Amino acid sequence: MGRDPLHGPGHDGRSRDGQLSERELEIIALVAEGLTNQEIAGQLTISKRTVDNHVSNIFTKTGCKNRVALLNWAMDHGKICREGVNCCALEPGASDIPTRLH
Repeated sequence: MGRDPLHGPGHDGRSRDGQLSERELEIIALVAEGLTNQEIAGQLTISKRTVDNHVSNIFTKTGCKNRVALLNWAMDHGKICREGVNCCALEPGASDIPTRLH
């Protein structure tokens, strides 16, 4: 897999936005909180192995190789929002007036 200059070395440039399940999106949000797979498993009352599988599937679906690349991808695609960082988009027809998405 190559290097995607926009998303950095941990991302291969593939984007399959829209194919993530609700559970996978929930796990991305918990990864963004800094939780380990074991901690995510405890919070969701599922096994660590199940979380491992979800994270692996998320990496495959997004083309990411690691958690840092995943968080960059998630912010770029509006899946997570961090205190105003990458949370704005221009409304159709608006010039420079940002709109908060989350």
